[in-house]
Amino acid sequence: MFYRKIVTTFFVVMFVSLILACLNILGGTPKYSLGNYLIGWSLFYMVYVGPIVLIYGNLVSVFLEYWQRSWTRPRDLLYILLHGVLGLANGLLFASLAAALYGAVAALFYAVIDRWLFSRKRKGKRNRLYLMLIPFIVYGVLWGILQWASSSPPPFTAADAVEYATSGKGTAIEQFPDTVGKWEDSISGYHVVRETSVEKIDDEEYIVKFKETWEKGGETGSRLYTYEVDRQSITAREIKEEKPPY
Repeated sequence: MFYRKIVTTFFVVMFVSLILACLNILGGTPKYSLGNYLIGWSLFYMVYVGPIVLIYGNLVSVFLEYWQRSWTRPRDLLYILLHGVLGLANGLLFASLAAALYGAVAALFYAVIDRWLFSRKRKGKRNRLYLMLIPFIVYGVLWGILQWASSSPPPFTAADAVEYATSGKGTAIEQFPDTVGKWEDSISGYHVVRETSVEKIDDEEYIVKFKETWEKGGETGSRLYTYEVDRQSITAREIKEEKPPY
């Protein structure tokens, strides 16, 4: 029974995450690299679906299986429906009707797979490990189809890197120009210069620098923020932060 529950958990987590990722794509997504988008969102959903099915789903299923043994005769349809009813509890966990429905569907799918594996065992058929390849094959086929059907992304330019680096809100960076260039003004008697610059270091990889200097009489100071930016990430590389006096 332990082996059967683990295999069932694997199937449910893989396919429920895949279905949720597909729904995300149908809801409107970028038109580039849809296959990678599918895999990324599937992994994201696995983080949430996995623990719920592994802990709550298996505890419920084991309880129902032991309870079923006390029935006058096995009723697989009732066994499956009870899984669905108890799967609605996800709605209480996330305070969402949609979560309740998703939980019920996942629980029904769990019960169907569980009964299918149990039926194979009862007929003397071994639940071989090659069955575990089915989800990987489905993922691979869908990934290939979506990658083939989606357009190639446009080149990631220096201007794109600067736009990405300045897209955050509520940080010191938003005070700097959001394009390559300088901004100069007087603040509290200080001559202030804020400069944004970019340097290419590799194919579609850039160093974006934000430098601020100030001067008043003989008093000077500066601060510097340097980031390494590519299409998918931004990483702080060097920060020299001196608090401006203004």
